[in-house]
Amino acid sequence: MQQSCFYEIEMKALISEEVYNHLRSELPRNHELLTEETTITTRYRPHDVRLRSSSTGKYEIIIKEGDPTSLCRQETIAYLKSEEDLEKLKASFPLIGFKPDPPWTKDKLEVRYNLNGYFYVVCVQHIKNFAYLLEVEHISKKDDSEIHRPNLERIIRDLGCVPLDPKELNAKISEFIASNRTS
Repeated sequence: MQQSCFYEIEMKALISEEVYNHLRSELPRNHELLTEETTITTRYRPHDVRLRSSSTGKYEIIIKEGDPTSLCRQETIAYLKSEEDLEKLKASFPLIGFKPDPPWTKDKLEVRYNLNGYFYVVCVQHIKNFAYLLEVEHISKKDDSEIHRPNLERIIRDLGCVPLDPKELNAKISEFIASNRTS
């Protein structure tokens, strides 16, 4: 099982369907396309452990550490070999006390964006029954988020959007979980 550990430095913007469609069309014309896929993710609590499958055939377990409202969090991803491995983890999580939030399906397109000598990933995403989002992130080996904050804000504004207050996003996520919980 391959694994990577890094700091994810990210900022998001809530966007309309119209802006989503525009960016989805325009970004690949001006920037290198990295991926276009649909993912299904389930987050487990009491920690932030996620299982994700992708339309591209990727299966992952993701562990996020830190405050979900912060600019930077540590993330570890382990790449699973098969859907069967993912299903085994799904079945074992309740046995160790992990409780699933409702899963979410995300259509996303990611491009490479260079600014001030740094490489960023710009992602437009439609999380079904939830929201359209623009996410800009930088992956780093250390928490150097204060270096990247102005670049993240600039990229979002250059794309005609406004950075979202993370607390506002978390409130929307809590509403989504509450309204989609089955048990």
